[in-house]
Amino acid sequence: MSVGGGNQQGGSTHPLKIFASIFISFIGAGVLGLPFAFKEAGIIEGAIIMSFVGVISVKAMLLIIDCKYQILEKRKSKKGYGNSSSVDEDGLTRSKAEVTDLLKGEGALVIRVKDPPMLQTSDLTYGDVGYEALGHTGRFLVDLAIVVSQTGFCCAYLIFISENLSDYFKGMRIGHWLLILLPPLCLLTLLRHLSSLSISSLMAQCSNLMAFAVVFWFDFEHLNNIEYCNEAGHMVPSHKCLDEVFRIHPKNMSVRGFPFFLAIAIYCYEGAGMILSLESSLAVEVRHKFRKFFITTMCIVTTLYISFGACGYLSFGPETNQIITLNLPKGQSIDFSMIVKSFLCIALYCTYPVMMFPVMKILERYTITDADKNYLKGNILRACMVLCTGVVVLMIPNFANLMALVGASCCTLLAFILPGIFHLRIFSQSLSLSQKVTDWSLIAIGVIGTLIGTIDAINRLYSNESTERPALTISTLTTTVANATSSVLSTTTTTTISSTTLSSVVNNVTKALKNPGLH
Repeated sequence: MSVGGGNQQGGSTHPLKIFASIFISFIGAGVLGLPFAFKEAGIIEGAIIMSFVGVISVKAMLLIIDCKYQILEKRKSKKGYGNSSSVDEDGLTRSKAEVTDLLKGEGALVIRVKDPPMLQTSDLTYGDVGYEALGHTGRFLVDLAIVVSQTGFCCAYLIFISENLSDYFKGMRIGHWLLILLPPLCLLTLLRHLSSLSISSLMAQCSNLMAFAVVFWFDFEHLNNIEYCNEAGHMVPSHKCLDEVFRIHPKNMSVRGFPFFLAIAIYCYEGAGMILSLESSLAVEVRHKFRKFFITTMCIVTTLYISFGACGYLSFGPETNQIITLNLPKGQSIDFSMIVKSFLCIALYCTYPVMMFPVMKILERYTITDADKNYLKGNILRACMVLCTGVVVLMIPNFANLMALVGASCCTLLAFILPGIFHLRIFSQSLSLSQKVTDWSLIAIGVIGTLIGTIDAINRLYSNESTERPALTISTLTTTVANATSSVLSTTTTTTISSTTLSSVVNNVTKALKNPGLH
């Protein structure tokens, strides 16, 4: 994910190249967790949620582009371009010299100032939009969400690589693999220019596409081994299903799996941090067509998400793993499973430094004065961030749950909440009622998604650590209280309740409340 602006010189004009840029930006490791998410939520529910999140995510990202051009239009109307003065957020007109002095007073916490001569159509970033809407608070929220989400993505990569390698090397644990994987990553993150990582990024994308294609092919090939469920509820192999009525895995809807799938879907679609870069990557003469290219490509991406997740779940049913590649069987002669896993491990390993690049840039601008010259502090910061991802992986060594946690906590902020708030602030004087309803709806969906998704992810993490202890559900507590009350009513024929019966009621409820984890 890129958080900067695009290239001012030239740009893409060919439709295929534009499609490829958008498509590749949204196809990542999150796809590998979709089959497990469909297993948790069900086929129908998963398809509905994925389509819904896709529609509102595209709408929110296009709002960010609208905000960009509204900001530029306001600057032009105020004759900001080529003028030696600028209008501060408090309404005061200041000269460029005054703005420079104010910038020095702000210190290292200011990443970029509002400098009109520097603002070309490809220079605005998501952080700049946040600054226009909410000042330094808006920029800080964007930067914080990007840092946390990008770091979370990198942690998910490490978990994926470690899990798949451990599938072949049984004696190795995740801590052992981190000792091998982290040192080279520390060296790769020392690179200061994104162009230095172009080969790494190209290898990653090629490996990703090849691996996903093979997994997709295997899912279809594996359909003849699906277990079907007859009306009696018994599982039977497909080759015995001749004259009976059968249905593929019965889970179509699951309310309990809704928060988890919602968080995973948001994780997959989160692209607010790079939407301005994608739009700026087009040549100026075709940039007005970006919306059409973007919507068309995202429809294809959504179809791919649903197809990949549903086919993966239908192929393996209740046995679907959190990482779909762990379901691939090991071959005897040509091990396609090992080939796929190798491609994906290489892809994600090469993607790691690319994903950490904007994180390092943001942190350096916040914490290190003149970071371009102070290489020692920058190198220490980069090494510490790589080690930090290793620590997070040791604390949360669960691919699906980490995806859900990042998706619910940070991606909802970037994808729904902030675009709605920024659009309300920047277009405050010219919004229609329907536009205000849309913005507030995005904010509400983001807040609700954050709450239920984060709570569900934390509960899942807690339940994984405490599987030996039963969790307290609302239905369990209600049943316990109802049974206790029933025993009171059945044993009490007069207006007097014995102390023994009352003690029994209290004990039953107390035992229920001592069980951890209210879902």
